[in-house]
Amino acid sequence: MLKTSKSKNDPSARGPAQQAKMFDGKKVKPALYVGTAVGHGRYIAAQDEGGKLITDREGRPLAYRDI
Repeated sequence: MLKTSKSKNDPSARGPAQQAKMFDGKKVKPALYVGTAVGHGRYIAAQDEGGKLITDREGRPLAYRDI
């Protein structure tokens, strides 16, 4: 008989879920930021649970990968 490995869709074969990123004690999620009109370009920025973008000291949205 042919022996098969586990299916990639088998929930028991999946790894653990990735933990949510935190910034100043708040959970953040990724959001697309389009700032081409002001010279910032397009990138994935961090957004808090309320929908407000997380900004740095200069007021520019913080990239999600930098958290």
